[in-house]
Amino acid sequence: MINENYKGKLLISSPEISDGIFDKSIILICEHDANGTMGFIVNKPLTDVSLETIWTNLGYEEKNIHLADDDVLIGGPLASNAMFVIHSSEYFIEKKTVRVSEKISVTGTKEITNDIQKGQGPQRALFLLGHSGWAPGQLEDEIMRDSWFVSEKYENLIFSINHKTKWADALFLIGIDPSKLSLYAGSS
Repeated sequence: MINENYKGKLLISSPEISDGIFDKSIILICEHDANGTMGFIVNKPLTDVSLETIWTNLGYEEKNIHLADDDVLIGGPLASNAMFVIHSSEYFIEKKTVRVSEKISVTGTKEITNDIQKGQGPQRALFLLGHSGWAPGQLEDEIMRDSWFVSEKYENLIFSINHKTKWADALFLIGIDPSKLSLYAGSS
């Protein structure tokens, strides 16, 4: 049984997670119910894949978009070849877009890239490959073991293009000084 619904909240990794893909990660939770949890890491750019490459692979002759952030992010270790777009909620495709919060949605179909290519897409967008997921009860267990901080505060953090500072920025939003947290965890 779910005691708290984490949909629309951020998970900020604690020093308990010190290696791998989730080290210093921020995850936007998009689904959380009795079947488990799904979310996307929003601060880890891929180094070997560009948005231009993806655009070409999708069959567009030229990149007819101008976004503040041309990075493609690692959404998580699951379905790593599937593309998802986290975007502002004014854009919506019936039965294909998941509204995460009042201001943020996610869509995982080619329709959104077609609309973006035509200049009819969302005002703000993040492109991700893959997603993160937890079995029923697994996320709650990890939160109880202090692996994650949970935050409802993320103002403009999701769409910020400064991925290197997002983790520290997220901690500051919830009142935690990351330098003191690192000292507590015994790392510098």
